[in-house]
Amino acid sequence: MIKSSNKEIVNELVDSKLMCSLKHKQHITIPSSIRGRLKILPGEEVAIGLIGDSKDLIIKKYSDNSLDNKMIVSDRGSIRIPTELTRVLGLCRGDVFHIYLLKNDDCILLKKENL
Repeated sequence: MIKSSNKEIVNELVDSKLMCSLKHKQHITIPSSIRGRLKILPGEEVAIGLIGDSKDLIIKKYSDNSLDNKMIVSDRGSIRIPTELTRVLGLCRGDVFHIYLLKNDDCILLKKENL
């Protein structure tokens, strides 16, 4: 879980103007422009977790000291959202997320769109 305060994170966000949705078997596809900007290649490991007490998902390159869930990026840029996170957040197939970048380009934040 990311320890930064929600307020700090929000001040660092840049709206990518892109969205993604939760597909079959809890997968999302990170757009290629975002993967390129973060230098995330197929087969690499990313960490996915929550920011503090928020309902926002954060995805970043995996590092050995991360306590977040580790997932492998597919050839098409998709990753699986871990079951425990989909349960905690009440996510279901078809949920749409706005994609935000942190200003330093080291991770992305997914905010669920309220339909």
